[in-house]
Amino acid sequence: MTAATGAAGGSGSTGATGRRASSAAASPLFDRLSATTWIDVAVLTALSLVAVAGFEPAFGHYAFAAAAVGGIVVGGGVALLGRLFRLSWPLTVVIALAAYFLLGTPLALPGQALYGVLPTLDSLSGLVLGAVFGWSDAVTLQAPLEAPPYVAVVPYVAGWLVSLVSVTLAVRWLPRLRHRSAGRAAVLLAGPAALLLAAILLGTRDPFFAGVRGVLFAAVALVWLSWRRGRFARDRVETDAGVRRRRLLGGAAVILGAVAVGALAGSLLAPPAASRFVVRDQITPPFDPLDYPSPLAGFRKYTKDLQKTKLFTVTGLKQGQVVRLATMDSYDGIIWSVAAPGTDTDASGAFELLGSTIPRPPLFTAGGTSTASIDVLGYSDVWLPTLGYTSTLTFDSFQGQDPRSTVRVNTATGTAAVTSGVRDGLSYTVGATAQKVPNDRSLAKVPPAKLTLPPVTNVPDVVSAKAEEYAGSADTAIQKLRNIERSLKSLGYLSHGRASDPVPSRAGEGADRMTDLLSESPMVGDQEQYASAFALMARRLGYPTRVVMGFAPKVTGSTTTVTGDDVTAWDEVAFEGVGWVPFFPTPTKTDAPKNQTTKPKLEPQPQVRQPPPADPRADDLLTPVKTKDNDPKGKASTFQLPAWAWVVLGVVGIPLIAYFVPLLLIAALKRRRRKRRETTGPPDRRAAGAWDELTDGYAELGLTPPERATRLQTASALAQQSAAQNLPVPGDTLQDLARHVDAAVFDGSVVTEERIEHAWTTADETLAEATKAAGPLRARLAAFRYRRARR
Repeated sequence: MTAATGAAGGSGSTGATGRRASSAAASPLFDRLSATTWIDVAVLTALSLVAVAGFEPAFGHYAFAAAAVGGIVVGGGVALLGRLFRLSWPLTVVIALAAYFLLGTPLALPGQALYGVLPTLDSLSGLVLGAVFGWSDAVTLQAPLEAPPYVAVVPYVAGWLVSLVSVTLAVRWLPRLRHRSAGRAAVLLAGPAALLLAAILLGTRDPFFAGVRGVLFAAVALVWLSWRRGRFARDRVETDAGVRRRRLLGGAAVILGAVAVGALAGSLLAPPAASRFVVRDQITPPFDPLDYPSPLAGFRKYTKDLQKTKLFTVTGLKQGQVVRLATMDSYDGIIWSVAAPGTDTDASGAFELLGSTIPRPPLFTAGGTSTASIDVLGYSDVWLPTLGYTSTLTFDSFQGQDPRSTVRVNTATGTAAVTSGVRDGLSYTVGATAQKVPNDRSLAKVPPAKLTLPPVTNVPDVVSAKAEEYAGSADTAIQKLRNIERSLKSLGYLSHGRASDPVPSRAGEGADRMTDLLSESPMVGDQEQYASAFALMARRLGYPTRVVMGFAPKVTGSTTTVTGDDVTAWDEVAFEGVGWVPFFPTPTKTDAPKNQTTKPKLEPQPQVRQPPPADPRADDLLTPVKTKDNDPKGKASTFQLPAWAWVVLGVVGIPLIAYFVPLLLIAALKRRRRKRRETTGPPDRRAAGAWDELTDGYAELGLTPPERATRLQTASALAQQSAAQNLPVPGDTLQDLARHVDAAVFDGSVVTEERIEHAWTTADETLAEATKAAGPLRARLAAFRYRRARR
């Protein structure tokens, strides 16, 4: 019986072993995932999709969908494959990175791919730049985000990373223990929630179904957590199928009702868009126009120094078309300048890094379109010459830093700037749309636009008086502005202040220059003064006006060469629903008459002999001058050092001052400390001062005297540290000095001057030997240290 049983048992055991062996031999190459794990992966993927939908306002037109969804699929797919094929997590990470670069090109950067699929050097570098720098560019670009191309990598890398981490945790970490499963599942929600938050912060003030997405995200997450808790609860009780069915249907009805009510309430009760927090509204654009000189302040540089210099060539310029350089709407009584960043979007300082397609201005009526190619020659500045209102901008060739990453555009003014600089070798193609300008009869019925522009300050009183005088009794805004324009052109004369001009003209557009221009007769100036005067008078009348600087070359063929003599300036006034209408108040007459001074009549002379009269013309040429101004000694006193001498003084003098001033100050403190210890107080205190001076000197050399110890203990510690640091100071010397000072302080005998002098002499000799042995570098460092021993 036993044998049979044993035989049977052995046979059964052998059969079982054989089955296990055969089963192991026939096991598949990958693991199978439970249905619960597949549900977890599906829920996390759905939540990630709901989250990435929030990128739509920033990228627009669902252009991000392929990159965002592709990133989620790539990251989650690699995580699943790594678990199914039992790959280690380091190997899974390597495969995920390879998939990121291999599939990222067709998904996020198809325009830089070879045959639309294969990676290139540009696409691979774009995937790296987008993952690192795309986030910062995304909050400074104006929506919709289109360029630089690597900005499209942001939703791709966000979806890839969140899906990779979330799915990896769901298939590797979550199934290990079923206890506290709901809590572990809640941790996995951090990834999709972070993706949802990122889409909100990188978006705009116009959300994409914010209420619906928020309620749907919360409902799916809560249902999933509740399901996992109910499925793996310890105290689960079995119920029949009918009860489970009713519970499931009831829960589904509650969820659907919550989603519907929440979406409706979220849409109706949502706060206004102005209160929505997005990062792009809190980030100051990287380009600050106030860091650079005002363009109009350098107007005379073009008319004098660069008059015949070839600045750039324009291919495709039409007859009568002007080149726009910079727009200014801020005046402080000294210069017209571009407004500071962070001002109203209608102002000239709101520069942003834009995409390849630039939106139209907020106040604009489209006219004709044109495309021109510009090659920079002798021009050098940050302001980029453009035509009209730029709609497209592509750089063909450049030297140095890539301008595509440093170009900033103001859509309201049509002005562009390159923070890395516009210089020789830069070639670019600009597509522009001109402002359609109605005739004056049509504008007579149009009021000026209501815009918030930077204020003008320190305006001279003569501007107000002349504004009323020149505007006359016209009834409409356009007629008043035309009257001011005609008055300046008819009463003024043009002069750039060159030696060849019939009448000299002073540069500048400050309050004093405006006073001279409008007070003197005749008015003499150039575009800088007349455009400034017109803008101040128009702003005085309450019209939104700005000054534009650019070039007005004469088109002679397909390619036009622009020189400094072509520089000009004009004004633009905003009209409601129309746009910015240009005005050109600069006169063309150059033959200004010279000022004539009427000489007073001669008074009757008394009947006495008078000296011969002097030549009145010579008197007119004389100017009273103080005698001391002509003194040779006075001239000698105005001697100034050349620039190289100031450079030498700065290079040599500043380090010397930085070295010797602290050194002398610390030396003075040390002398004061020594004098106080050596001469102040009773004899025993003066003797003890020698020991304090010695310990302070050792501390300044880098040793560490004990804070609380007797003099003999301190002497022993200093001797040990001196020996360890190769400072040949005998320990007996320190011990003898410590005993000598202790005797002077505690034995109650009379402390003579000889005992005090002996203590100080011994302390000085000991410290001098230690300083000499420490070396010059350590001695110099000690000279910069100051320590006062604690009592």
